[in-house]
Amino acid sequence: MRIQFMRKGTNLPLFCENIGYNWNQEDVKRPNGYYYYHWLQSERGKGIATVDNQTFELNPGDGFLIRPNVPHQYHSASPYETWITGFFVISGDIIDDLMEFVGIKDFLYLPELHPETFSFIQNSYNDFLKEDLSATLIQSTKIYQFIMLLKNENQGSFNSFDDQAIINPITDYISDNFDHAITNEDLSKYTGYSISHQNKIFREHYGLTPLKYLDDYRLRKSKSLMMIHPDWLIQQIGEAVGYTDISRFIHQFKLSNGITPHQFIKQR
Repeated sequence: MRIQFMRKGTNLPLFCENIGYNWNQEDVKRPNGYYYYHWLQSERGKGIATVDNQTFELNPGDGFLIRPNVPHQYHSASPYETWITGFFVISGDIIDDLMEFVGIKDFLYLPELHPETFSFIQNSYNDFLKEDLSATLIQSTKIYQFIMLLKNENQGSFNSFDDQAIINPITDYISDNFDHAITNEDLSKYTGYSISHQNKIFREHYGLTPLKYLDDYRLRKSKSLMMIHPDWLIQQIGEAVGYTDISRFIHQFKLSNGITPHQFIKQR
């Protein structure tokens, strides 16, 4: 459990009031809100938050940002389980303009945080241990970086990282293993990301889920095989591209191409 309280620098462009992580979260109820922007993220366990009469769950990896003076409360989802959180309380002369850029209204709920955002508090904690001029400048930069991370979370702008960490590994795995059974769980183990997160990023990039991409890839491969091996049985073609159910292969092929595999071969 680590927490750092800062001297309030109300004349600064950006400043931090307090920052902490691995915090054993107590129940909080603020009918009049808080006087600075308050970020809270769930690290372990689960919480329930109510902000401006809207209630949502905070699972590990989720977070939310609240504007000053917005009524809110939050507590552990279970009286028998400890809820561990991280938090970052910030303000400054220019923060309202920056938050307008982020797109926050009364609050901003961000599920399934990008690893860079989720690890920011712990990675940056030591930069907030001092309060001299040099440290203050570093802290202002760090706060700005964090606000830009929130902007990226809200706009889905982590594509450059996710291309390398999620999208490319999935497409590579499919191209190498399309002739075998592939599940979302297989892809999740390969990328190291949760199924929901990797599917979200993949859908944002391609407009379809990884398994739909797999189906499309198999069907493209099947057409190539039909042209190269027109004497092969339809069942051979289907099995060669990973379909163990021949009826499903025929159905998917017709759905995608408007004709059956037999009709496609006859047209060649």
